[in-house]
Amino acid sequence: MTKMKKFYIQHKFFSYVVPSVAAMWVYTIYTMVDGIFVARGVGKEALAAVNLSMPMINVAFALGILSAVGASTRASIYKGRGDKSRADKVFTLSTVTVACIGIAVMAIISLNISTVASILGATEETMEYVVDYLGIIILFVPFYMTSYNLEVLIKADGFPKKAIMTSVAGALTNVGLDYVFVILLSWGIKGAAIATGISQVMTFTVYLCHFLSKKSGFSFVRIKWRPHDAAGLARLGVADFFTELSVGICIFTFNQALLHVSGNDGIVIYTVISYFSQLILMTMMGINQGTQPLISFYHGKERQYFCHYIFRIGLISAGICSAVAFLIGFVYPNPIVAIYIDRVADAALFESGVSAFRLYSFAFLPLGAVIVIMGFFTAMERPNFAMSISIGRGAVFAIISVIVMAALFGETGVWLSAAISETCALILALLLYYRRYAPD
Repeated sequence: MTKMKKFYIQHKFFSYVVPSVAAMWVYTIYTMVDGIFVARGVGKEALAAVNLSMPMINVAFALGILSAVGASTRASIYKGRGDKSRADKVFTLSTVTVACIGIAVMAIISLNISTVASILGATEETMEYVVDYLGIIILFVPFYMTSYNLEVLIKADGFPKKAIMTSVAGALTNVGLDYVFVILLSWGIKGAAIATGISQVMTFTVYLCHFLSKKSGFSFVRIKWRPHDAAGLARLGVADFFTELSVGICIFTFNQALLHVSGNDGIVIYTVISYFSQLILMTMMGINQGTQPLISFYHGKERQYFCHYIFRIGLISAGICSAVAFLIGFVYPNPIVAIYIDRVADAALFESGVSAFRLYSFAFLPLGAVIVIMGFFTAMERPNFAMSISIGRGAVFAIISVIVMAALFGETGVWLSAAISETCALILALLLYYRRYAPD
């Protein structure tokens, strides 16, 4: 590959990855902003309630990713081959499928809200807050899921800048409405949920208008919805689905362990850590989501050297981000904790939060490589390898490490278990990569 081609690929890589990372940050900032306003405007019990609600929101988001990633991969491959008809069918199938799943999730959770709150671990102090927050936010889930699906596809359509501009506008809307509803109008945790929901409706509307316009490279076409076709898209998105689902699984598992060893205060501390942790995970997911369409495109053109070159750039970028995240979390966690916990009014809780943050930050070091390797397998149409990494990371390693470390070392063990889980996932990812792509 010539220097000119390498420069072109690098430019293309960052033109996709930067907007993708920023967009993923925005989705995380939705919940982070809610947490800030809830912590300052309502109290720490309400902040704990937001965290207890998160696994259900992660499940909904993961279901949206399930179809979106597969659609982006397939549509990009078809575009690389110049097959617009199939690309349009994939686009339509994905959007319809995600919207229908979102409506089904909304109906099921809304009809069983108290039961779901109990399953999530709501205590006597947090039950009312969980029901209030989750009961409102779930009404907007169809918009949330479909908006993400369209955001991924708008990048595959060649408009990554429009994706980030829309996402930023949605985040700013959320911040403004949070201030109005939670602080000025004193609507409490319900106001935070309404603010998030309205901002999601806004981003969905902008994306939909794009795909209905003449600028769109994709078109809604008449299709015959078949479970087999939808499952085909989902198969490619399973790894990313489990990556996002793993966030919910980890939060749920951590919550249950912390309720047992340290009560609601442990949940409050973990809420603060999980906000930053999700921001780091979404950074890696953004690198992954920005890289995948490019790899899939050149895979469709059968230019394998380009695919592996893009993969190496993604791996280096993720490694740098992992190192920066660790340094922030280990060396200087105080300002992050202080955003949510008042260091004067609740000094003991603040100090416990800082100590926990430092222990947890070791998990950031292997995270980037795990996500990028997994995404590479997906983009190269190796979903079984990607799924193995995702399931290992998000379920098997996470659950076992939390349970064992909590039993052996109590609360300290809970904070260290994330690093053990991510390290195990990295070992598995490297073994699978060298098994498939190691030179003979």
